[in-house]
Amino acid sequence: MNEEKITLKPTFLSILLSLFFLSGMFTVWAQNVIRPIETEISFPRELNSPDVNFDLKSLGNKKFKLVLEKPNQSLTNVKIYDILGNLILHDKLKPADGVQKNYDFTHLNSKLFVVEVGNARYNKTKSVYANPQGTMESNVSTTDE
Repeated sequence: MNEEKITLKPTFLSILLSLFFLSGMFTVWAQNVIRPIETEISFPRELNSPDVNFDLKSLGNKKFKLVLEKPNQSLTNVKIYDILGNLILHDKLKPADGVQKNYDFTHLNSKLFVVEVGNARYNKTKSVYANPQGTMESNVSTTDE
């Protein structure tokens, strides 16, 4: 009976070792999958060309005009910030609004505004200095003698 135990131990050990080695071979084979190698990077075309182009025209005294390059086809968001980064106005331009819109901020102290215009895919940011064009203040005093 002792002889049977001795013959069983090497058999059991050899089965465990073979299972260990075979499972390792399957793992290596599973990781060696042939697939094409990517050599180029491609982006969708709409990422390269902005859908929203606009210009800002100062009308003086904290007023300016937003002019779209072409009529918008979908709802367009307009966010206007002051120079400190505070959101002043969040507006939505509809296709029926046309290509330009005037904004009046005479009730604010800021003369420099940051305008972000965009849609779900693209945003563009510009700034405008909405102050009347250069008028000089004179500090000349007159004296009567």
